[in-house]
Amino acid sequence: MGKEETLVSAGKVRRDTRDGVLILTIDNPPLATLTSDVRASLLDAFDSAEADESIDAIVITGAADVFAAGASAGEAVDAGAPDLAALCDRIEASTKPVVAAIRGSCLGGGLELALAAHLRVAHPQARLGSPEITVGLVPRAGGTQRLPKVIGGVASLKLLLSGRAIAGESGQKLGLIDILAPDDPTEMAVTAARRLATSQAAPRRSSERRDRLGEGTAFLEAVASHRQAAAKSPLDAPARMIECVEAALLLPYDIGRGLEASAYEDLAQSEHSRSLRHIFAAERQLQAATRWEGRVESRPLKSIAVIGARGEAAELVVLALDAGFEVTVAEDSDEALEGGVARIIEHFDARVAAGKITEDAVDQVLDRMNAVSGFGTLGEVDMVVDPSPATRSERIGELDAAMRAGAVLALGLADADLAEIAGKSGRATDVLGLRFPTGMRRNRLVEFSALPDTGPKAIATARAFCRKLDRLILDVEPSPEGVATRLIEALHAAADLCLEDGARVAQIDAALRDWGILHGSFRLRDLVGLARHSGPKGQEGKRGGGLDETLVAAGRLGMSTGRGYYVYRQRGKPGTEDPEVAAMLETDRTAKGIRPREISDGEVRKRCVSAMAGVGAEMLADGVIRRPADLDMVAVHALGFARRTGGVMFAADLLGLDSVRQLLQSMSQDSARIAPPSPVFHDLIRSGQTFESLNG
Repeated sequence: MGKEETLVSAGKVRRDTRDGVLILTIDNPPLATLTSDVRASLLDAFDSAEADESIDAIVITGAADVFAAGASAGEAVDAGAPDLAALCDRIEASTKPVVAAIRGSCLGGGLELALAAHLRVAHPQARLGSPEITVGLVPRAGGTQRLPKVIGGVASLKLLLSGRAIAGESGQKLGLIDILAPDDPTEMAVTAARRLATSQAAPRRSSERRDRLGEGTAFLEAVASHRQAAAKSPLDAPARMIECVEAALLLPYDIGRGLEASAYEDLAQSEHSRSLRHIFAAERQLQAATRWEGRVESRPLKSIAVIGARGEAAELVVLALDAGFEVTVAEDSDEALEGGVARIIEHFDARVAAGKITEDAVDQVLDRMNAVSGFGTLGEVDMVVDPSPATRSERIGELDAAMRAGAVLALGLADADLAEIAGKSGRATDVLGLRFPTGMRRNRLVEFSALPDTGPKAIATARAFCRKLDRLILDVEPSPEGVATRLIEALHAAADLCLEDGARVAQIDAALRDWGILHGSFRLRDLVGLARHSGPKGQEGKRGGGLDETLVAAGRLGMSTGRGYYVYRQRGKPGTEDPEVAAMLETDRTAKGIRPREISDGEVRKRCVSAMAGVGAEMLADGVIRRPADLDMVAVHALGFARRTGGVMFAADLLGLDSVRQLLQSMSQDSARIAPPSPVFHDLIRSGQTFESLNG
């Protein structure tokens, strides 16, 4: 190793020299984000190095296990700092060799920075990728122009359109990485930089390369295939990404980069990208919440019991087994237990049939499951979870008597007072609320309610359980109804009002599905089961009351009976509209004196979003939830809304809060199930703010 001298620590970019090689280390934790001050420091370092005859070459690297990451799309513009595209052009134009030393994550703008270097050295396990597509964007610093010239158009389309990261080892196979460094990429990068400087060869600039332009028919076929997929996407970003990659291989670099910049600016202003970026930020905010983590050590947690073997309970059993827990499945009766366990086993058998797991592995998993009738054998488990939304105090007494001291009891109560029942349990310090969503293998959010008397050890243990299940934990104040339940009931109330006023069942569901609600409203009710659906009772015949009770009285219980709002003639196939339901609806309208009118898909969406945002505002005002973004997390990760919707509160912002307030006022006059707008709307509108303003 040669002489090393620290020259400058310019803010978040450290400058060191070693044998004539300037080492620039980006030190901007936690993600080495290329913020305006970092970019300005890098530009200054390059200008200084270019003029310094003692500097022969330059290495760029990142501190710790991150190379660099791009700044957010919403970063404030700093007139004194270059944009990332200009910085990358400056780096690439350097007359002295530039080598990127990559360890850990090199994503987005970080990858664009690395592409601007003349050589790339990476650890085999470094993560390289361009995730912009996942937030509805394209790269903005020449990434779509340099990458195809380095790895070819076919591989570039695959990498850019997937948004996935690849390992450094895979990057070398593609030609993205020139040298793999199993030990220290920086040491090897310095050696490579010295070698390049000594050779006096002209720098190899990515934007000028032509050696990967000979893919011909393979590239044309890839473009056609990706274009076909992009045409089916509700997002504009895939099509714009393909255009940019085509330009890289057909047009001069400057023109291609101009096309990329234009695409980025257009997409950054689009509602879909704004919504996707909001969800990304909300997820990071939720995951960073450390209200309880680390404060108290959890109790030992090896074995759990799940009360129930059907529905959500069965899903929870599967999740817990997958997470490595020993699981006791307890049911009230032998018949219910036998049927539920059979369905759990069927789930694992289906995985075997699909080649996702071996029979031996399934046998090992099921060896950790113990099925019992009654609660008498729960004394050995560390935690009992009863996900039922309708557990009564009688059952709590039985569970309390069976459980050992110090075991945690987590309840999914939705229509009872959790605090009252916990107080009667005899173990108030170990009782809390956990509400899991329907479809929890797909929907990851869990509503976590700690009570005033819940002890810190119990809280830490329950949170450790949720983390091991890979759940997103949302802290909510205890309330008789779950947050997700209240949002979905507001959706149904607005959908029922649209139905009464003239829209069709299938039209409403299609409008909601196109917006991003997978099952719409009526198909969702059929899927859950109309008898199980927790909608309001005693609303039959009232304005906005809907047809749920009428259908149940007619024996139309949903998919399970083959008839609900739709007719289901074949298991697993979508239902079709039923003239009988249309006749029931017409009778209902006549009895209420409603003359149906044409309702547009846009009006359906506005009504449903407004109704959900109205309930969300009530929960904010009542302190049930802390941030509007948390409600958006519930929409996306508990109710399965598409990320492109932005969730209910962000969607309300996009509609305009005054428009939402007026619509809520109007709907509340027609339906007792929809409340007038909360004062939260008035306060935000008066101050010129939005729900996004409250996220902090």
